[in-house]
Amino acid sequence: MKKLVILTAFLTAIAFQTQAQYENNVAVGIKIGEPLGINIRKYFQYGDKAFDVNFGTYGFLYGTNRDYRKGNYQKAGLMFQGLYSWHYSLGKNQGLKVYYGFGGQINYRDYASEENIIGTRQDGEKHVSLGPAGNAGIEYDLPGNDVGVFLDGGVYTELIPDLLFLHPQINAGIRVNLVRR
Repeated sequence: MKKLVILTAFLTAIAFQTQAQYENNVAVGIKIGEPLGINIRKYFQYGDKAFDVNFGTYGFLYGTNRDYRKGNYQKAGLMFQGLYSWHYSLGKNQGLKVYYGFGGQINYRDYASEENIIGTRQDGEKHVSLGPAGNAGIEYDLPGNDVGVFLDGGVYTELIPDLLFLHPQINAGIRVNLVRR
């Protein structure tokens, strides 16, 4: 867990140090859904590209007791995700944008295998998984301020330890642009 916090701080520091030519180049927001958590976005090239760092829950909205490998997931876990995305304005309206992106995700969660349920560890064991993630969405910047609302969805595909385990992710949220140049 300590390594996850250090990695998050490191990636956020890199995002803040990068030179950008976009007026609102850093945004912070919340995501409600799957995952539920915090979003930090660093914009590049006039807002056409961005890097998102998301951290929060994994399996909170759905999948808290989901079949997994030879057992099941128990409770919600923690998630860290990094996504690089491309953004496009819809028509002449600069406030309405669509985006899509790809990256990776690391999860930390309780897993109860058949052996654990039969044995003495009824609560399961701590479990780390990782794999690629992707998402697409739509965002609307409210006129006259630095607030945007968004709706996006995507999928996390686990590679380690369960090859090709899929977990859909759908959420809505709000972001506030913090840094101006």
